[in-house]
Amino acid sequence: LPPTPDQIESFEADQSSEAYERVVDDLLASPRFGEKWAVAWLDLARYADSNGFQADQLRDSWAFRDWVISAFNQGMPIDQFVVEQLAGDLLPDATPSQKIATGFHRTVTCNVEAGVHPEQNRVNQVFDRVNTTGTVFLGTSMECAQCHDHKYDPFSQEDYYRLFAYFNNTPLEVKQTAGVTYDFYGPSMELPLPESEQQQRKELQKQLADLQARQKATLDSSEEEFQLWLTQLKSTSAKPEWQVLSVNGFESTGGETSTILEDQSVLVTGRIPGTTIYTLTTQTPLSQISAIRVEALIHPEVPGMGPGRGDEVRSNFILSEVELNRIHGEERTRLELANASADYSQERWDVTQAIDGDRKTGWAIGQEFGKPHWSQFTLVEPVKLNAGDHIEIVLDQNYGRGRTIGCVRVSAFGGDPTMLSIPEEIRKLAASDKINSKDEKKLRDFYSAQNPQLTKLELQIETINKKLKQIEPPTTLVMVELDEPRKTHVLSRGDYLNPAQEVTASLPKLFSVPENSYEANRLGFARWLVSDENPLLARVTVNRWWTQIFGRGIVTTPEDFGTQGEPPTHPELLDWLADELRSNNWSMKHVLKQIVLSSTFRQSADLTSELLEADPDNALYARGPRFRMQAEMIRDNALAISGLLSEKMGGEPVMPFQPDGIWRSIGRNQPKWITAQDEDRFRRGIYIIWKRDAPYTSLMSFDAPDRTACVVKRPRTNTPLQALTLLNDPAYSEMALGLATRILENSSDETDRARIIYGFQLAIARQPTTLEIDLLTELLESERTTLKANPNLIDQRMKLKLKGFPEAKVESKELAVWFSVANVLLNLDETINQ
Repeated sequence: LPPTPDQIESFEADQSSEAYERVVDDLLASPRFGEKWAVAWLDLARYADSNGFQADQLRDSWAFRDWVISAFNQGMPIDQFVVEQLAGDLLPDATPSQKIATGFHRTVTCNVEAGVHPEQNRVNQVFDRVNTTGTVFLGTSMECAQCHDHKYDPFSQEDYYRLFAYFNNTPLEVKQTAGVTYDFYGPSMELPLPESEQQQRKELQKQLADLQARQKATLDSSEEEFQLWLTQLKSTSAKPEWQVLSVNGFESTGGETSTILEDQSVLVTGRIPGTTIYTLTTQTPLSQISAIRVEALIHPEVPGMGPGRGDEVRSNFILSEVELNRIHGEERTRLELANASADYSQERWDVTQAIDGDRKTGWAIGQEFGKPHWSQFTLVEPVKLNAGDHIEIVLDQNYGRGRTIGCVRVSAFGGDPTMLSIPEEIRKLAASDKINSKDEKKLRDFYSAQNPQLTKLELQIETINKKLKQIEPPTTLVMVELDEPRKTHVLSRGDYLNPAQEVTASLPKLFSVPENSYEANRLGFARWLVSDENPLLARVTVNRWWTQIFGRGIVTTPEDFGTQGEPPTHPELLDWLADELRSNNWSMKHVLKQIVLSSTFRQSADLTSELLEADPDNALYARGPRFRMQAEMIRDNALAISGLLSEKMGGEPVMPFQPDGIWRSIGRNQPKWITAQDEDRFRRGIYIIWKRDAPYTSLMSFDAPDRTACVVKRPRTNTPLQALTLLNDPAYSEMALGLATRILENSSDETDRARIIYGFQLAIARQPTTLEIDLLTELLESERTTLKANPNLIDQRMKLKLKGFPEAKVESKELAVWFSVANVLLNLDETINQ
């Protein structure tokens, strides 16, 4: 991150010979260190928050990202860093942290497209693990030996499948859900909860165990209870009647038009928003309510007759959450719902998900379009109503794409809710004067499933389960070894359907070690990788760090140290750095400190005509490094300069501003991008959600990969789209407003000149030249003239501030003027180059 003016002033005032080293030590000790260096490692690990391929479903693996950041910040020795990622689960008494580390090889893509065989997918995943291991830890193009002997390097196809055997003992990561459809599922582990939530979870689990014990006892109850139930059923054998609620008011958040019809249904017309929330305020003559029914009706004014509004052909709706409130005067009481049922539910969109507390799920009726549908929900406890009480029903429809109900009606039931689930056939059997043995068996079977006491217990159990789900521990993907190892064969031409001779796990013949020196599993392989017998790991590792710092490696093909790669420009330096790493407890921070303390790094980056002619690519390091920052750094740098950057670390990925609709056509059952309305919008780029088929757009503009595969070195392009992103992306426009606010609030005095100087100090840590001051002064005057003539521009620029933008006591007109200057400062060549 860029230094603040105070840090620059303090450094310049420190005339001691240790001043520079102290700054280096402070940077190495900063928690920002891990966030910066983790980006490159996550490229290597092909870390993402989704599966990839056409379905590209989201999955949780952010704990691995946090583990990498923490490992770098703590100065974990690189040998330990490598072993834990490749085989942390196989270490003796493996800790949760060591298991989380194995997420390195669980970040691989997973193909759940219809028709893809699970074994084909699994084998492809193992291929990826072998190839990534070879690239990251050995600097080899190991994938060239997947189908045949390597054409250039000393690796045979048999060597490849010996390595394959190390990674061939993990379980399938998909399960069949319907027909030829498979879904990703694991394996995964639960992450620790905060102590308060752990205690709450234990108490709920105890309550659940007690209820389940009572449930079992009830199931074993006596004949007398069955006869009592049968008698009650005979006395209430009439079909339960629903009371339609009278609608007093209707509101929606989507700007729709509503009409209350004679049958007390509400017809919704006009605008079709992506998402909406309906709120119905109703009354009923019932003295108590024990259940409600929500009907999605058809109507000629609804596209395709409905019941959904968003598509006249596929007229689906998705009811995300149903909420019920009792309003007594000024008092509003939430009424808890359970035991959901419906006339029909779409696969994976069951009606029970309309009361699960998760707005990403819900009740849908896919494939059953053009028909009315109903759902009903039982109250956990019936509620007594007083005269004048109102019932408020909230219908949250959060899926997007206009999947909303076109005509809705709500009814209530005041009787025994257990009667609602009794089929007409059972009622008739119970009402019969003579019950034969066959009918009695049907009644007994139904009683076992519908016993009133059991139903009440089931409602209570369902309520506890809902509460447990709300504090369910997050999970992360981890490696797991099968109890019985798979047999591994050389695959002819790399085809999983064409196995040849059997092989066992062992090292390539090139790396000859005594037999049985290492265990024949991932842990043994990882221990060999970090041993003195492997000459490549240390060299490959320090070369990547050198590449990150200087923009080019000592070996300029950091992914390939083989015969087709480039030889090192300074082989003795590469050897020395590798030895320095090994002999200093594999300390990354030690090696980086040696590099940045060197006179080579501390040279000026100024490029003279003589240097350009003698060494245009700086292969001989005759000048200091200078190149454009990577995508995340450009964003983080701009956020820091603007004063908006949140230093919050870790946790679930975030969603900053992104244009609408980018996720709409990507994959199946896609979640909606919901722009953060708090500090999460201003967090560092490493925490942005990474969806492989649609990564965050502005990062992609600056050459961020999609991470479907291991990336050792990002390309560095220059395109018009990059300039357009920095100038026009609303996220960067908001940062420009932040910088303008910071300049106006914190400058030493209120003159334009002082403010321009302060802006330069914030953006590029130097004083502006006289020419630069004059140019920006001209821009200020031009902007003031433009805004005076077009005052609407002021409102347009102020609207760039989204909800959650920090409040500031700055005049809007002056802020709009300085917005242009801030935009220029954020777009300077010096601002985006290091």
